[in-house]
Amino acid sequence: MTHTLFLRKKKPIYRRDRRDRPRFFLYGILISVFLFIVSLAKPTLIDFLHNRIYDTLLSTVAGEPSSIPVIVDIDEKSLRQYGQWPWPRYRVAILIEKLRALGASTIGLDMLFAEEDRTSMATIRKEVLRDFGVDLGFREVPPDLRDSDQRLADALSKGKVVLGYQFLFEEDSVTDHCLLHSIQVNKLGHGIEKENSAVFMNARGVSCNLKMLSQAAGSSGFFNVSPDPDGILRRVPLIIEYQGRFYPSLALATLMQSLSVNDILLKTEHTGGEFLCLNKAMIPLTSKGNMLVRFRGKSNTFNYISAADILSDHIPKGEIEGKIVFVGTSAPGMKEFKSTPFDPIFPGVEIHATVVDNIFKKDFLSRPKWALGLESLMALGLGFLSTLILVWTGAGWSSLFLGGAGVCVWQASAWMFRNESIFISPVLPIAVLACNFSLLTFLKFWHEEKRARERTRELVMVQEAAIESMSSLTETRDPDTGGHIKRTQTYIELLAEHLKDQPKFKEFLDNETIDLLCKSAPLHDIGKVGVSDQILLKPGKLTEQEFEAMKKHTLYGRDTILAAERKLGNTSFLRFAREIAYTHHERWDGSGYPEGLKGNQIPIPGRLMALADTYDALTSKRIYKSQFAHEDAVQIIVKARGSQFDPDVVDAFFKVKEDFRQIALRYADP
Repeated sequence: MTHTLFLRKKKPIYRRDRRDRPRFFLYGILISVFLFIVSLAKPTLIDFLHNRIYDTLLSTVAGEPSSIPVIVDIDEKSLRQYGQWPWPRYRVAILIEKLRALGASTIGLDMLFAEEDRTSMATIRKEVLRDFGVDLGFREVPPDLRDSDQRLADALSKGKVVLGYQFLFEEDSVTDHCLLHSIQVNKLGHGIEKENSAVFMNARGVSCNLKMLSQAAGSSGFFNVSPDPDGILRRVPLIIEYQGRFYPSLALATLMQSLSVNDILLKTEHTGGEFLCLNKAMIPLTSKGNMLVRFRGKSNTFNYISAADILSDHIPKGEIEGKIVFVGTSAPGMKEFKSTPFDPIFPGVEIHATVVDNIFKKDFLSRPKWALGLESLMALGLGFLSTLILVWTGAGWSSLFLGGAGVCVWQASAWMFRNESIFISPVLPIAVLACNFSLLTFLKFWHEEKRARERTRELVMVQEAAIESMSSLTETRDPDTGGHIKRTQTYIELLAEHLKDQPKFKEFLDNETIDLLCKSAPLHDIGKVGVSDQILLKPGKLTEQEFEAMKKHTLYGRDTILAAERKLGNTSFLRFAREIAYTHHERWDGSGYPEGLKGNQIPIPGRLMALADTYDALTSKRIYKSQFAHEDAVQIIVKARGSQFDPDVVDAFFKVKEDFRQIALRYADP
């Protein structure tokens, strides 16, 4: 019977495991789809992780810079030697002329001349005349030295110089009439019927140079750069639309001037990706005409030359000849710094040099428009596959697979970045793997925990059923003890609850032990099944030989339960049952049976059952005796304190004796 019971328990659990699999698979699919939908909203955390991984990969593919861009730096040395910025514009003009003489291919000025030079003699003469009515004249000064702005315009007019300016994007940007130098953007490929405004950023205003300087230069470009939301600069715009025309960045305008190119081609591929084509270089664009910058490392990667050395003629011609020169500043306090993935303090002028270097070397970084779709497909595919693995395999294989899949995704992303210069972010696929593993493992654990609780309840029910079945054997032999089993069980619980806070019993009588004692109590007389009916049902007093035979029911009970223990293992409820069955007739003074144990040698379960069994025997009618009144039974038990019963147990009984009376009445035999 027992073996059949256990087989029947296993079969439904197996079936339930199989029924749970579709549900877990559905959970995994829903998790994958949910993460995919969340990624479309581009939450801050996802963008943050994208950027961190991009920066990590970028550090592995920086590469060596070309020698084409050169930076002429208005550095601390220049400011100490020639005075603080802004310099008089005639000095900027001298710098430009010296660079031109040294053979610079093109000169890009990363600076803005939006107002008249206040150090110019012409400006000073005009302001003094206005404020004091005095005409300084400066007649001794040659005319070409009186006006610094004109001096700079003359230097610009000789060619090879590109001015810088800044676009504005605020709603209320106010712009004076500016002279800017637009470029022609030709279109080729799919979707050429679309407006270019869908490709490039659209400015609302501009902060520009003096008109006379813009006319003299003949070429200009914006120096706007905008970091990502985390404050790190990773991409720069190459073209911005303003009032229906298209304008190049300072880097692009300087390069086009060097190459003598006046227009540029916007190519749109069938995949939807846009490229700017310049002198056989196809520059991949991200959103709004931006180019991902392959920074070569920290600042000062390129050749820096102090402006002071140029002005003092300390630089040989070979340092500048044929080079594209950007003039800017790296001096502290000039607010010309940006944060890049490599350096939190990166000079703005070096950004333009880096863009030109990228175009010259044609080692562009790209994030195609299909990249997000590929990441999404990878995420969904890995989500489905990981769900299957998690549902149909154990934790060990699942962990091995998911760890391997995560490593493969990362390595594939790194390979694409190193070899194809394409950024495919592993964030979403790895996030799906991690979330699927975490959530499905949690759900499986939760279900297993729930199932374990069910199995525990089933085991408890089996224990109780086994106890009741075994104790019912006694009832078949001794029908007068049916209520006796329930009463003694309740008496034991009452005594144990009252004693559990006392120092002598506190360590033993916890809630779990009390529960097991109550479950075990019905087995205290199970050994009576081994006693003959002549003795067990004898109405009169037993003879000495019959009493010796009756005493053996403690041995029978112990041996029966011990045999069950060997089959089921060392289960606590059977240990307590064995102790109760074997020792509940021992006496505190050592005169009991079967071993004559004395005092604390008697197990606590046996001491409790001794009193409970005696009280019930006194207050119940038996075939061999009449029933005692409750008060008489109490007196008999109190009188036996310290001889038959544990004194502490008797004291506890005396305090709850009225509860004993109520239990006796509630479960009285019919």
